[in-house]
Amino acid sequence: MPFACGDLKHPPGIPMGESAWRLLQDGPGDGPWNMAVDETIARAVGDDLAPATLRFYAWSAPTVSLGYLQRAPGGVDLAACRRSGIGLVRRITGGRAVLHADELTYSVAVPLQGPWRSLSVAEAFARIAGGLIAGLKHLGVTAALGASRVLTGDGRENDACFLLRRMPAILVDGRKLVGSAQRRWDRSLLQQGSILLDFDPRLHQRIFTAWPRTDPAAGVTSLRGLLGSPPAMGDLVSALCEGWREALGASWAAGELLPLEREAAADLAGARYGSPSWTFQRWDGSRGLPRREAKRA
Repeated sequence: MPFACGDLKHPPGIPMGESAWRLLQDGPGDGPWNMAVDETIARAVGDDLAPATLRFYAWSAPTVSLGYLQRAPGGVDLAACRRSGIGLVRRITGGRAVLHADELTYSVAVPLQGPWRSLSVAEAFARIAGGLIAGLKHLGVTAALGASRVLTGDGRENDACFLLRRMPAILVDGRKLVGSAQRRWDRSLLQQGSILLDFDPRLHQRIFTAWPRTDPAAGVTSLRGLLGSPPAMGDLVSALCEGWREALGASWAAGELLPLEREAAADLAGARYGSPSWTFQRWDGSRGLPRREAKRA
C-alpha cells in the first residue's frame, strides 16, 4: 500500500534546482536486502540513473546493524542475538550499532552536485535533520538536533548508536528519538536513520554489553512514549514528507525500484550483505572470526 504524501508543491521563495524526488515505500525486508537496496539506490542516483530518492522501510525481523568502520561484534552480545532470533548485518554507512525493531527506517540518497556538493558532513546532516524535525513538529513533537560537541555522559565510549546523543542525533527533551549515519562517494550521498516507534530497554540491555544496567531507558525515547501510541504509518510518513518539503523545497513523485536497481540489490544482498566475510571483516579479536559465528551469520 503506497504512502500518501498529499499535494507536495514547491514552496515559494526556495529554489528547487532539482527535479522531483522519488518516494519509495518498501514493506519489511531482511537485513541484507534492506542494506543492499539503500546502497544500490545511492549508486544509481550518483550515476544519474535515478533521481534523488527518499525511501521508507521496515524490518522483517529484529536486526542489529553495525557501522561500516565498527569492529565486530561492536559491543553486541552475539549469543544473546542468536537466542533471541536477532540478525546481524553491516551497513555501508558509518556510526555505531543499531537494533532495528519497532521503528520506521528512512534513507536519503542525493547526487553530490549543485548545493549538496558544497555542504560539509555536518551541514548535510543538519539539512536532512531539518526535514525530520519539521516533520515531527506536524505530529506535535518538538525535537532538536544534538550538539556538535561531545556531551559529558553521552555514551561516547559505548558501541550502541542510541547511547550517543551528539549530532546527528535528534533529541526530544534531551532524549534520543532518531539516530542517523551517512556515507559519501564521489557522486552521491547516502544517509540512513532510525525513527523509534517504540523502545524496549530490556531487550537493548540484553543485546548490548555496555547498555546501562541501572537505567536501561538510558536517555532514549520513542513516538509511543511521547504520544501515547505511535501514529499510523501513513500519517507519520505524510508528516515527514511535509517536513522535508518545508526544509528542502522538495517535491515528491511516488516511484519504485528500477529493474536494474532490483537486480543489483539482489546481487549485493547475497554477495556482500549476506556474507559473514563482510559482516565480520573488522573483527575485534586476535585470532579472527570464530567459526561458529561464520556459520551462523
